[in-house]
Amino acid sequence: MATKVSEKITDFKATNMQILNAIRAVSSPLYQDRVPEATKETLNDSYNAILSYQATQNEFLHELVNRVVRVWVNSMSFNNPLKRFKKGLLEYGETVEEIFVEIAKAHPYDPELAEKTVFKREIPDVNAVFHRMNYQNFYKVTISEQQLRTAFVSDSGISDLVGRIVESLYNGSEFDEFVIMKDMITNAAANGRLTPVKITSKEPKDIVRAIKAMSNKMRFPRNDLNFAGVTNKTDIDKQILILDADFEATYGVDVLASAFNMDKVEFAGRVVMIDNFSDVYGAVAMLVDEDWFMIFDKLLEFTENYNGEGLYWNYFYHVWKIFSNSPFANAVLFVTNEDDIEAFNTTDFGVTEVTFSKKETTGDHPGDYQFTATATANEIGEITGKVNKFANTGIEYSIEPNNASTHISSGTYITEVGKLHISKHQSDGEIKVIATSVSDRSKTAEQVFTYTKS
Repeated sequence: MATKVSEKITDFKATNMQILNAIRAVSSPLYQDRVPEATKETLNDSYNAILSYQATQNEFLHELVNRVVRVWVNSMSFNNPLKRFKKGLLEYGETVEEIFVEIAKAHPYDPELAEKTVFKREIPDVNAVFHRMNYQNFYKVTISEQQLRTAFVSDSGISDLVGRIVESLYNGSEFDEFVIMKDMITNAAANGRLTPVKITSKEPKDIVRAIKAMSNKMRFPRNDLNFAGVTNKTDIDKQILILDADFEATYGVDVLASAFNMDKVEFAGRVVMIDNFSDVYGAVAMLVDEDWFMIFDKLLEFTENYNGEGLYWNYFYHVWKIFSNSPFANAVLFVTNEDDIEAFNTTDFGVTEVTFSKKETTGDHPGDYQFTATATANEIGEITGKVNKFANTGIEYSIEPNNASTHISSGTYITEVGKLHISKHQSDGEIKVIATSVSDRSKTAEQVFTYTKS
């Protein structure tokens, strides 16, 4: 289960004296013995005690980054324009299972038939999908000894140093998250996971009417507005409208709010504005169930090391996440460009085939054998003049016996990069190497590897 993280700090302003005493209160007894409590009279003594001993410098910066910076960075992690879709921190495990149960089917009343079927089981139509951790990056910032000394010069120097650290780490992480979430929309569209809605008129009333009509349709159970084709509905309070910046500037929240018979302030709470939809398909807006995005933070962690030769500290902000979307949640994309609509409706922008470009066919000794497969995706091409750079061309590798006479040793395996490791206990036989597209598991390639121990 994910834990929602609430905003705690929007601004960080504290004097050097306040920060020094806050850090001293949670530091080791050795630090407290060496660094006196900071007052106006003893402030310079506290500075000198920290700067004159390497261990106190290390402990001071450790507590500064791991307590002050961490709290501030984590509190700011929801400033992404698409922040409302994040599900929170996944405390346990690396996988989220999403389950959807179809509505029950009606049966005709028949007393005679009931005598035979009254105790017959009616197993629910249950659908499940797993969302796995797929993002593991870190962001790095360096603090020099000179920067630390400079931070003690002014009364707000330490908070200014914290601000620079946070700006470096937070801006990089936050911007990457925003770009990935936007790319999820275009990638879903390219792989047919979104329902396109054509907007043929540029008149505000016609565009607003199209959005309002789709909003109304979403409120009723239907199976044509989600990728899984399950019977689902999205109540009005769960519908979120994502708008292109140009579209919002042209038509405005006022016009849309009036069409929905809602107060502007109330309606604005259900609208998210982004800069663009990556210039794909002429998309101007997206109406989506708030559960369509499945975004979880898994790990937000600081680590550090001190370079004694260079006299600086390196701090690493590790960010692990799950970026996925629900196939059961309703989502539609409003498209205006006629050529893009034609391409959207007629061209398969997903992975078209998987092929092996490097493969081993035989082996006669334990060790590693390299296989490399490639997933090919159509380009949008001449219809729209755009390249389909968003299709996920990742590959998953697996192995299995090619026939009943082959037994695969427990020490024989294939890595995520296609390196087949043959155990010294592997017996002779044929091993089938399978490459599967991660975005379309129906697209696979196979290669038989014959192992004959010399």
